[in-house]
Amino acid sequence: MDITLARWWRLLELIGRLERLIGVMLLSTIVVAITVQVITRYFFGQPLVWVEELAGYCFLWGVFLGAAVGMKELRHIRIDTFVSRLSARPQALWRALTCGILTACCLIIAVQAWDIMDVESRSRTMSLPVDLPRHLFYSTPLFVCTVSIAFTGLYLVCAELTRAVHARPVDAEQARQARELAAAEADAEADAIAERIAIGARAATVAAETAQRVGDTR
Repeated sequence: MDITLARWWRLLELIGRLERLIGVMLLSTIVVAITVQVITRYFFGQPLVWVEELAGYCFLWGVFLGAAVGMKELRHIRIDTFVSRLSARPQALWRALTCGILTACCLIIAVQAWDIMDVESRSRTMSLPVDLPRHLFYSTPLFVCTVSIAFTGLYLVCAELTRAVHARPVDAEQARQARELAAAEADAEADAIAERIAIGARAATVAAETAQRVGDTR
């Protein structure tokens, strides 16, 4: 079971990196498209009519992919006021239950999104240079997101149950703690560099004032 969970987590990490890469590309597309739109509108007086629609579609895909990545990185809001008061095993069981409910809800939404794709495919994009069915930008990202979240949720259910039975640490939780530790170390290093710069600046100011006073006395 440990080997299966470890391989499962490696697969989720790979999917998460792919989702993150696509998300960065989508955000970059939005920035470039809006920049080009501003230039063509205010400098040439010929705005591109399809930029707003393209940016909206990229935003939709980016939001849904971001939600899927957030699930893998355990960045979604969790209220542990009650759970934190439990011992280790009941905590794991409770998290497994909540992840199971989340997974079931996502699967229900995914089924509904799949069913509505046929209806949405009858309408087409309005201003894009390429004529595309609109389900590619509404029900499809919703389906992809919910399936990805459900896949992660199912892993978390199995991992939390394994932790409850065998006290095995959850890979996703360890990865989150490692990211937080790395971020804290980076912040501490940045603060130390800023402090050294500030000390150097103060020392330079004192040296300049001292040199000026010596010059004045002469």
